[in-house]
Amino acid sequence: MSRSGRIALATSAVAAALVLAGCADATIGLAEPDRMRTVETSAGTPGDVPATDGDAGGGSDNAQRTIVAEVGECLDGDNPGPVECSDEHTVEVTKQGTFGGDLGSTLEGTPPDASTVFRTVFPQCRAAAAEYLGSSSYDASTLGAWLVWADAEDWNAGHRWYRCGVAQLDGAGKPVERTGSIRNALAENFDGYRVCSTTRPSAELPETVPCSEPHLAEAVGVVDTGKAVPTEREFNDKARSACGTKVHEFVGADRRDVAPSWRWPDSTNWRIGFTNITCYAELNQATTGSVRDIGSSQMPN
Repeated sequence: MSRSGRIALATSAVAAALVLAGCADATIGLAEPDRMRTVETSAGTPGDVPATDGDAGGGSDNAQRTIVAEVGECLDGDNPGPVECSDEHTVEVTKQGTFGGDLGSTLEGTPPDASTVFRTVFPQCRAAAAEYLGSSSYDASTLGAWLVWADAEDWNAGHRWYRCGVAQLDGAGKPVERTGSIRNALAENFDGYRVCSTTRPSAELPETVPCSEPHLAEAVGVVDTGKAVPTEREFNDKARSACGTKVHEFVGADRRDVAPSWRWPDSTNWRIGFTNITCYAELNQATTGSVRDIGSSQMPN
């Protein structure tokens, strides 16, 4: 029987400063992730064909095994079995593996709790997503890393598989149905997946919309903050300079009606690999066109 669960990644109430280039006042925003990501775990109905990756511990040689998609194949919903990427699907697999060591040693009962699995595996999924999508700046896009692993029934049968993947996310961080592969999608057409927001990232979580719809901010890139968790002051000091430069390069000029802003991850998200600051070009008024390369020209309508 197919089962699924989900966890919502926590947000933080710590304040993060926003610098408004060329404006008189600074605005304060919340240090929450640039997008809430709801992460689902799933496993499918056991089949008659052995899984392609090795299993660890506890399973009978004669036990039925779940058919699980491999790298480059696609998943749809809660079923881990492969579907054609040309058909509707939600996740494209970027990395496959099995749990080992203490994490994979439990021979019966439920799999490890989701927070433990994410701390252990999700940083690898983030790295795999960057390579697969062709850009380490994918947090500024509507594409995100995903993770699925064996449910309790499959775990009790001795199977320890997990799959990293990528998905196109809606404004709530849930995967949307799509067709076609997104391998190298950001290397080929980042603007087609760029995050635009109807809200100001300086004040609240971005609400993602297509950039062709009215929006008040455009994600322009990310800034790597290193391995150690920075302090609030260190976050802001790094973002102030780096995001200001990214917005200037994105727009092509310094403008009083476009300001750099940024958001950073909370400690929960940091532990599972979200170690980037996401930079935004924040607009004085809503526009339906991008401010990319507008220079000193009139703002798009």
